[in-house]
Amino acid sequence: MLPYSCDAPLYHFPFATIALIVLNTALYICSATGVISIEDGWLLEYGTGVHPVQWLTSRFMHFNFEHLLGNMFFLWAFGLVVEGKLGWFRFLCAYLAIATGQAALEQLVMSGYQGMTPGSLGASAAIFGIMAMACLWAPVNNLSVFFFFYFIIFTFEVSVGVFAAIFVGIDIVMWLLLGSYAGSSILHLMGGMMGAALGFVMLKREMVNCEDYDLLSVMSGDYGSDKKKRREAKIDNDPTRIAAARHEKMLEGKRRFDAYLQIGQPEQAIEVRKRMIDLGMPLETSREQLLAIIVGLHKQNQWAASAPVMAEFLDRFPDDSQGVRLKLSQICLMELDKPNRALDLLEPLQPSDLGDAHRRLHQKITIAANHQIEQGVLEVDDGGW
Repeated sequence: MLPYSCDAPLYHFPFATIALIVLNTALYICSATGVISIEDGWLLEYGTGVHPVQWLTSRFMHFNFEHLLGNMFFLWAFGLVVEGKLGWFRFLCAYLAIATGQAALEQLVMSGYQGMTPGSLGASAAIFGIMAMACLWAPVNNLSVFFFFYFIIFTFEVSVGVFAAIFVGIDIVMWLLLGSYAGSSILHLMGGMMGAALGFVMLKREMVNCEDYDLLSVMSGDYGSDKKKRREAKIDNDPTRIAAARHEKMLEGKRRFDAYLQIGQPEQAIEVRKRMIDLGMPLETSREQLLAIIVGLHKQNQWAASAPVMAEFLDRFPDDSQGVRLKLSQICLMELDKPNRALDLLEPLQPSDLGDAHRRLHQKITIAANHQIEQGVLEVDDGGW
């Protein structure tokens, strides 16, 4: 079972998660092609003393492709949740703290080992720590999971808490049945406990916003929107707390808006803007942000959805907006069946002031719009776009 997505709120683009996946993959390719060797400091050695450098290096190397693939799927799915709440810097610090902390403890415990196993490597323990944090912070959010077993292949949805419980339960059973022979299961549980401890401390110190959907709230039965409403009711008569809550909502809205733009989801960014307007807290959007929404919608062929954003752009930034004006005119003509509006948009433009490409487009739109009008195209002026 390989998780590949999660519906938890995303406040930050997963820069660090992507970087970790790229780095792990690149190092595995270097190892598989002989550019580097596992024996050259990449293995967390047992019974040879304490080697702090190995605490870090061993967590970025994998035995085989299947080992790498499974870990990177888990890292992506749970990294989305944890980095989405912490931001890249705090997430990276948490990840490296779990990775090196678990490796250090493992090597210290195994310092007197004289068996056949030379050591360990892999990101599994750190990723189990991140999974534990995700389970603590977003247990009822759903994971999308890819399942395959021989020729049986399908996808399904399951909550973060249930999914984590399955894998932790498997490792506990393996540990109880096999004892010290269940080496990887023990390492997973070590990382998971470290992640759970770190996640719990950050949650209690309110270093992370779980929107009242954290595990402690869920287990108490008082969580989510109902808990949020009761908490907000308590501050209705406190101007200071009202202002602070409003400011927090503004920051949350801006974080979501920026994150959706960064990951190329303009429709969700527009929805965030609409919600903030409904709350009486409109977001301030820059010229570049409006252009990002327009470009993102055009990449998805969402021409009609882009029209009101383009109209807003023309109203707010009339200077140096020839390209947007021409494109909106073209959309009115080709997608919205509004040739008169297309001509109205072209009216402020003087062909002599346009570059060659824009002048040709201006001419084509003008001819096509007049042709549609002559053909009797019925244009409904609904006052919108």
